[in-house]
Amino acid sequence: MTALLALTACNGSHPPPQGTALQDVRGIEIRYTYSGWERAEEVHRLRPGEGRRTFVRRSQLDMGGNGPVTTDSVPAQRVGELLWALSAPAWTRERAVEEVARRVRPRDVLRYAATSASTRVPACTTSQIQDQMHRLLGGARLREVLEDYYTGGIWTDDSPVMHVVIEYGNAPTRVLSSRSQKLMMLPWTEGESSADPGAAPQTWSVPVSQALVRLLPEASKAAARLDAREDIGLKGYISSQVTRTCEAQYR
Repeated sequence: MTALLALTACNGSHPPPQGTALQDVRGIEIRYTYSGWERAEEVHRLRPGEGRRTFVRRSQLDMGGNGPVTTDSVPAQRVGELLWALSAPAWTRERAVEEVARRVRPRDVLRYAATSASTRVPACTTSQIQDQMHRLLGGARLREVLEDYYTGGIWTDDSPVMHVVIEYGNAPTRVLSSRSQKLMMLPWTEGESSADPGAAPQTWSVPVSQALVRLLPEASKAAARLDAREDIGLKGYISSQVTRTCEAQYR
C-alpha cells in the first residue's frame, strides 16, 4: 500500500474511489484473443499474495487452453500502477497522439517504408523517398500522420480483443476492453467494447496500456502488441503517403 501511495503522490493523482484501492483488489483477469495471420488466446489471472506485497500471476498462453500454466510473482506496485492509471481523468485522443509520437522510432519506420515505397514507384530515387519520409516523421507532421492513422479504418486480417476484469472486495467489478487494431490498442472502453464508439465511456490513456504490459509475462503476445512502438498499419500508411507524393512530383 505504501508503494501505491507514493506512486499516487508522485503523479499528482486524486485518491482512487472508495473500495478500489490496492488492498481492496481481490483479483484481476486479463484475456487476449487474436485471429489474423497467426492465432492467440491468452488468459492471465492475478491474485493477492501473502502480505499483499506481491500478486501471484497464473498465465496460460496456448491457443485452446491446452497449454501449460505458468505461475509467477508480480510486485504489488505494478497493480497499483494500473489502478492509478484508471483513477486518472480520461485521456483525449490528442493527448495520446502526442505521447505515441514520442515513442515512434523514425529509423525503424524508414527501413520498412522506404523499401515498400521504392518497389511501388521505381521512378523515385532512394534519396527522394527518404526525403519524403523525413518530412512525415518530424514534429507536427508526425502528429498529423498519427491522427490520420488512428482515424483510419480497420483491416480484416487482424482481430485483437482484450478484456480486463478487476474484482474488488468493497466495490463493483470494473471491466475494461479494447478491440483496437492500432498502437497500444487505444482507445480503451469502460465495460464490453462495442462497434459503436459512443456506446460507452472511453479513454485514450497511454498509462493504462503501459501498466497492462507490466502485468503480463515477457512471452505474452498481448504484451508485445501493447508495447509496440510502430506497427504494420503505421508503416504502411506512411509508405502509401510517400508513394502518392512520388507519383505526383517525380513522374
